[in-house]
Amino acid sequence: MAIHSFSQTNPISHPLVTELNYYPEQGMLVTFPTHYDVIYFENNSSQLTINMKTILNNIGYLLDTYKETYLVITLHTSDDLAYDRLYSVVDYIAMQFKIEQERIQIMLTSQEETKHYKQYEKNWKNSTELIMPKTIIVTYDPELGMY
Repeated sequence: MAIHSFSQTNPISHPLVTELNYYPEQGMLVTFPTHYDVIYFENNSSQLTINMKTILNNIGYLLDTYKETYLVITLHTSDDLAYDRLYSVVDYIAMQFKIEQERIQIMLTSQEETKHYKQYEKNWKNSTELIMPKTIIVTYDPELGMY
């Protein structure tokens, strides 16, 4: 599990996460790849458009289908409008798909990361990044002897 930092070339690894050097004989591991989308709000608006809802519906379906996954929402501004936009996205996914709010994480970026992001994204003030980090799903637990 890693969340990429825009200011570094390597992912940030959590010290408590250990990688298995083997696959349990009875276990079946399914890798869910990283999913990345960006939605763009209209200037001075926090309303979700039909196009945004289509993207959010796809993400909601993935969250609903793969219970081990979670969503990271990244904002590059911290004004009131940014928070209104953030909660529009969170509320839509949580209510439409009954996704636990614990599975939706909010990440405000540092000034350095935002400066880096501005170089690649002209409409950065209106953008919201949606990231579902790579997840490995274990379908059988040999210790518990259950799926």
